Amino acid sequence: MKNFSFVSLASATIISLTLIGCSNSKSSSDSENNAPERVASKSISFDWQQPYLSTIETFKGSPEYSSENSRFDLRDLNNDGTPELILSPNFEKNTACKVYTFSDGSITELGDNGNYGSFTFYPNSGIFSNEHDGDGFVIGEYRTIENGAYKEKLSFYNNSGSASDGATITYEINKKEVSMREYNDSIAAITGFAFLDIGRKYTIDSADIVLHSAESWGAVLTENEKALYSAKLAELDQQYDDYAGFELADLDGNDIPELIISDGIDQDKTCRIFYLKDDTVAELEGTFGSLGQIGFDFNNLVFFTIDSNKQCWNMTGKPLNNYEKSNCLMECGRKYLLNDTSIAAAFH
Repeated sequence: MKNFSFVSLASATIISLTLIGCSNSKSSSDSENNAPERVASKSISFDWQQPYLSTIETFKGSPEYSSENSRFDLRDLNNDGTPELILSPNFEKNTACKVYTFSDGSITELGDNGNYGSFTFYPNSGIFSNEHDGDGFVIGEYRTIENGAYKEKLSFYNNSGSASDGATITYEINKKEVSMREYNDSIAAITGFAFLDIGRKYTIDSADIVLHSAESWGAVLTENEKALYSAKLAELDQQYDDYAGFELADLDGNDIPELIISDGIDQDKTCRIFYLKDDTVAELEGTFGSLGQIGFDFNNLVFFTIDSNKQCWNMTGKPLNNYEKSNCLMECGRKYLLNDTSIAAAFH
């Protein structure tokens, strides 16, 4: 079995995902015994890695950067096999993300998107939101990325929040006034599907680790290991609804990723953790986290419940009684929605 430690941290210092700065460490695991020859995740090179890292470093020198509140994300928003870089200065109202894409050897800044330092992404359609709340009104559009630029799919406006002030209520779709029913139907045609929250997945100074590992697992895993994980995901896909998610992440520092399954986004939703063992997929006993996510500390190889700040675990067997969270953190469990398309993308 995997070594496995747990502690309730009612008396330990646990804070939310706010701190920066990290290092990398390694530990042993069952799958190291008779392990096949494999490449290291950090040895895998993509053309976009250095341009994105340079962009993050430039951002760190800007007035918008906050060591406590800034975050970033890597997500393939246009399904071309290359992730976009999303920088989130903070989570305050009217704070947009900065989105960058990479193609043909060059990086392009697409411009601002989102609100509260994040936005909603609908992977099945490739559409994402760009919504802004005003005093009694909401305005925005739904976009995709096409040919290296934003492409508007639908714009919307309504001032229904001003009803108590006696205002004349207006609904608009694509700058044309419509009925409330037409408005709601148009919005629902886009938003009536499972989504992911984008923008604030990683602390900024985890960039070197993330950019050199998060997109590399498809090359690190052997064909047999990818088949094992894919089969497990296909099995679990039959057990959960459309909001289930998954992610590959190296929780024990042996450069072989574990498989984290998220069973949804509600408060009571948790994660299950699977790992490779003797040509099979084994599962850690229990469920972990809340809101369908766990926090993960790259530096200490500890995962924890993000919102309660009272529970943490590791797979290395190291004592956790004196654990103090480092500055190198991520939100883990919901990189992909659990479906056939995402399973194929995760192991390409």
